[in-house]
Amino acid sequence: MLRILNFCWLFLLTNTLVSGQEGTITFNRKYHWVNIVSKMPYLSLEEKDRIKLSWGNDSENKGEDFILTFNKEGSTYIRKEKTENYGYSWDEEEDIFIRDQKSKKTKDIRILLGKKYIIEDDIPKLKWKILNELKDIEGYVCMKAETKDTVNNVVIHAWFTDKIPVMSGPEGFSGLPGMILALDFNDDDVNIVATKVDMAPQKPVVLPIPKKIKGKSILYAEFYSRKKKHINLSVQGRRNPYWDVRY
Repeated sequence: MLRILNFCWLFLLTNTLVSGQEGTITFNRKYHWVNIVSKMPYLSLEEKDRIKLSWGNDSENKGEDFILTFNKEGSTYIRKEKTENYGYSWDEEEDIFIRDQKSKKTKDIRILLGKKYIIEDDIPKLKWKILNELKDIEGYVCMKAETKDTVNNVVIHAWFTDKIPVMSGPEGFSGLPGMILALDFNDDDVNIVATKVDMAPQKPVVLPIPKKIKGKSILYAEFYSRKKKHINLSVQGRRNPYWDVRY
């Protein structure tokens, strides 16, 4: 029954994409550092206590806002600019996820340990398991799904809605029969949640892609290998690896 339901969703999604769906979604991304370090057995109790003193008041954690822009051509996911640049940030030290829907390719700008990489590769395919749980996000009924991040070695839960029949989402996540409106990394280590959905733009949506993209070209397999090496070395050195790299 689940396979039949998934097939019907995918059929609807494919046909809807032909007519085109476009809009922008604002997401808020929050690190919960106390949660993260509490699950690291290699950190000392003294360091964990120090982090609790510095980051323990989660009520003051406002997170950072990102904007997902999408149309029939693809999508971009960029940190929201706080003051200028038309709502988008071209910070050289920030990741930018760029997806081409026609070619099914990425042109992501990723930062790893102070180095910038341009990743032109196939859009990563994730193995999703759809779960029997629903919740409302910004007026959209969303279904829960689960996947495994083999680089960080954590479970990720996504909440998606078939009312926005576009295979897209924050942080480059996709592959579900509808738009992803929330992500939960490893039981509240990092939360990414939609705070504003605009599916009725006053004019055609243009993807905000930087004109000049510089960096070393690599594929995702190499990028993940370098990130995993850093994580392993940090664990061996009894350090938190996520001070230096994106979770």
